[in-house]
Amino acid sequence: MTKLIYLGLAALLSSFNLQAAVSLSGTRLIFDGRYPEVSLEVANRSDREVLIQAWLSAPANTDGDLEDAAAELPFVLSPQLARLDARGKQTLRVLYQGQGMPLNEESLLHVYVLEIPRRTEVTNALNIAIRQRINLFYRPAGLTEDPAATAYRLRWTLASTSLRVSNPTSYHAALQDVRLGGVAARDYLLLAPGASHEMAVPAAGGIRSLSFKALNDYGGADAYCAAGKSDGFDNTEHRQKDC
Repeated sequence: MTKLIYLGLAALLSSFNLQAAVSLSGTRLIFDGRYPEVSLEVANRSDREVLIQAWLSAPANTDGDLEDAAAELPFVLSPQLARLDARGKQTLRVLYQGQGMPLNEESLLHVYVLEIPRRTEVTNALNIAIRQRINLFYRPAGLTEDPAATAYRLRWTLASTSLRVSNPTSYHAALQDVRLGGVAARDYLLLAPGASHEMAVPAAGGIRSLSFKALNDYGGADAYCAAGKSDGFDNTEHRQKDC
């Protein structure tokens, strides 16, 4: 009997010494609304043929179930099924149908790519299907703010035992390694446009520094820091060196 198990990539790699046969050309996709489509390249790094299945999903579909994925989304992903030769590549195209998404702020979608293993006739063999997910940010053409300035514009408010961050921009802010006075407050946070988030921190008396990293459009992490005051932090600045 052949058993097929589907595992998310992060969970799989943390539990097994295995790697996906396919790799993606980026860790995130920015869909610029001035253009009709955006593309993602899938590469087969193995010496065997691989079948992949790809689909889009709204963030509310937390499990990424294919049956519920694209029911109401005004996007088309093509191809949804593809066979990659050994060391072969396949370009996935995401096309917008022209209406149905908010015009005043960036929207978040998920792109899933499932690597389907070849069925084996070996008795009691275990086939593992690895599913990868990346974020796709649809950015309407009419937005006038500079997305690169998002991290500068975040508002940080410090209370006795909490740190609150607010995002007044039209873009998502993906933050990593948030530290208050050198103490870790949050490993990762994706803050939607107009959203706020409160983090519990140790007693904040005397804390004079804030540092964090923000992911840019290319998936790189830029480092930032800010000087503290009585109720928050002023002048969040890009840092090239440690604060």
